[in-house]
Amino acid sequence: MSWGDMVNNNLVGSGCVSKAAICGLDGSIWGKSDNFKLDQSEGAAAAKGFLHKDGLLGTGLKFEGEKYFVLQADDERIIGKKGPNGFFCYKTAQAVIISIYEGGVQPEQCSKVTGSLADYFKSINY
Repeated sequence: MSWGDMVNNNLVGSGCVSKAAICGLDGSIWGKSDNFKLDQSEGAAAAKGFLHKDGLLGTGLKFEGEKYFVLQADDERIIGKKGPNGFFCYKTAQAVIISIYEGGVQPEQCSKVTGSLADYFKSINY
């Protein structure tokens, strides 16, 4: 299964994630949904955010050029929001999984689906 298939089948295909990407810890985009116009610098900023969690609360993160406020950041997850939309970033040993929810998708469901994929990656040391 390719990274793109993993994004489309396990995240967006769940109906609980509107857009998603899997990036390396250097910000390289391994796979993303077709509707996600993620820039590599945005993927890199999300990955670096885990190293500078406190700074994120003041600066936020950008995806598709849109700034999201960061509500919470710890060693494993960053949560952000912009109006009715938001995101979850989960960090594993080698990757960052970014999921965006929009248009009535429930944040809790987005977090659960994204966290489950992160747990799977961790179980195989990825």
